Amino acid sequence: MSSNRTGKQKSEKEQVAKMLLCRGSCYAQDDSHTAVSARNLLALLVDCQEDGIVLVSPDQTVAWMNKAMEGLFEVSGYETIGMNAVEFISLCISPNLLNGEDLKADFIVSCFFCENIPARRYCISRTPARRVWVDYSSTVISSGPARGARLDTYHTNLDSSRVERSLQEYRQRYDFLAALSADLVISLDPGLTITSVSPSARSLLGHNPDDLAGKHLSSIMTRDSVAQFQKACFLDRVSRGSAERSDPAGGVRVIEAGLVDAQNQPVAVIFGFSLIGDGEGSLTGIIAAARRKTDDLRQEVCSQLDRNIELLACLGDRIRNPLAVIVGLADLQDSEVTRKISEQARIVDGVLAELDQGYVTSLSVRQFLRKHYPPGDDAPLQIPTPESRPADGMPCRPGASTDI
Repeated sequence: MSSNRTGKQKSEKEQVAKMLLCRGSCYAQDDSHTAVSARNLLALLVDCQEDGIVLVSPDQTVAWMNKAMEGLFEVSGYETIGMNAVEFISLCISPNLLNGEDLKADFIVSCFFCENIPARRYCISRTPARRVWVDYSSTVISSGPARGARLDTYHTNLDSSRVERSLQEYRQRYDFLAALSADLVISLDPGLTITSVSPSARSLLGHNPDDLAGKHLSSIMTRDSVAQFQKACFLDRVSRGSAERSDPAGGVRVIEAGLVDAQNQPVAVIFGFSLIGDGEGSLTGIIAAARRKTDDLRQEVCSQLDRNIELLACLGDRIRNPLAVIVGLADLQDSEVTRKISEQARIVDGVLAELDQGYVTSLSVRQFLRKHYPPGDDAPLQIPTPESRPADGMPCRPGASTDI
């Protein structure tokens, strides 16, 4: 059934080509007015098609093309009609296609052997941001006075164009998120060549991201870590294959690795990565993210600081509540003792106000440190100087006295 349909389509294209070729000479013959109108109508309909169509005469020169063809490849029918067909393909078509040399070779062979060219898909790469995919085919008139003429069709593949636009949108989102991420985001090809690096490469490694593109991962990763990473990638592919998972992204694996900064100094990082496939079992790339390994002592100190601030927040209320009870009981009697109790209570309340101010200041300091010295930063911790400590080594709270 499919062979009959294909033969019918070829026959229809041959008839279209014959009628278009006869369009210019129909007035010199004694054709009827109806035939002339049909040919003119056919030419008008073909000219309105969204697909690009080129008619090549038996002497292998460009005889006619529709408006869609002019728009697809930005060519002028006025300038190209009469041009040798091979020259037209070589100068106007193949330079605008990815793998355009393949189309050129197929066209030359088909002209020599007077053969049809089956549909093959090509990408118009003239505008990478808005690529258009076309299915090219060529049908040859194999008999009659127009033998050797051909009808070339460039069918616009709308589904592929939509996929290309979706991929472009995803790429833009990836670039946007990578630019915002504090982690180092790296794109790798299957050979571990760096294809892109996020701007955080400057802060983490001191490298210009543009300088790293095209280099091997070993330029910023130690040899042992590269070997460990390759082994982890292999194990990931094996486990995915044994589980018969078809999802191209798979899961995320995490390893501890060592990077090398611009001064050739080691940087310990947590390295997470995910393999990207084409859905048919072939690896197409790797997306990885590296975060500086947090120092255990710093993490413990920061956790203790958070606990101290929480304790400080509730300590004021735990003092004020009993103090209010004492003042209330003292106010029940009017004597010199109660007046002294109230006076001392006001002093304690003033100390508590200073304690509250210290709590607010501690919150501001913690917010500043988290903003400018994130957990992944290796800046040295600032230990209080001896001048800020009392002689016995016990720290003072704001407003407190060291006198006993």
